[in-house]
Amino acid sequence: MRTLLYMAGLACALSGATQQQAQPSLTAEQIVEKSIEASGGRKALEKMTSMVVEGLMGTESGELRNAVKYYAKAPNKRLIVMTFAEAGEMRQGFDGRLGWIQMPGEEPVELTGEQLDGARREAVFNGSLKWRELYPKIELKGREKVGGREAYAIELTPTDGKPVTQFFDAETFLMVRQTGNFETPQGAMDIRVELSDYRDAGGGVMWPFLTRQVMPMGEVIMRITTVKLDAAIDDAVFAKPVAAPAK
Repeated sequence: MRTLLYMAGLACALSGATQQQAQPSLTAEQIVEKSIEASGGRKALEKMTSMVVEGLMGTESGELRNAVKYYAKAPNKRLIVMTFAEAGEMRQGFDGRLGWIQMPGEEPVELTGEQLDGARREAVFNGSLKWRELYPKIELKGREKVGGREAYAIELTPTDGKPVTQFFDAETFLMVRQTGNFETPQGAMDIRVELSDYRDAGGGVMWPFLTRQVMPMGEVIMRITTVKLDAAIDDAVFAKPVAAPAK
């Protein structure tokens, strides 16, 4: 009887192993496409032409006191406005041609080099749908734990600039983390962004309502309060602010 049970168990194990081996492993391209489907699907995402996102941000240990507003419009316009309780307003935009940034109390400055390349890529509306054009090389780096869950790590390399690594939940295929070395006004720095609390923002489009950004100088938490899809946005919103006349 023991021999029969052993043989039966061995047969099941071999059968299971054979079935597991027979299942094709996912490629980087398939994982990215599954992420698009998980985020609402190409048809739903392609219908969108603009969005306005509002939220609050602050440190992990402190109160979320600073306001954030994000405007995006097809094909490639973007503006982020951060209003800090103590320091004032910071704005960064891309008008389809020029990228610029305006620090609190300072005149706007046009972006150049890697900062401009990055701003141009990030401004592409629904950039996740155009990953083949934006990132000619993508590679599956394996699986890692993110927030206690298995996730696929995909490295995406743009034509110009440094690669980024995006992590997709192995079950939901929603993006849960992005890491990379980015050019900022303070210089190049490693930045990790954690994305969670996905909700339906309308029409089945999933959006992360909570993000945590980890940088060398500390962590920033952002809680989204509203997402408006297909909002009417004047192109003038994205234009570089006019510098104040010299006194």
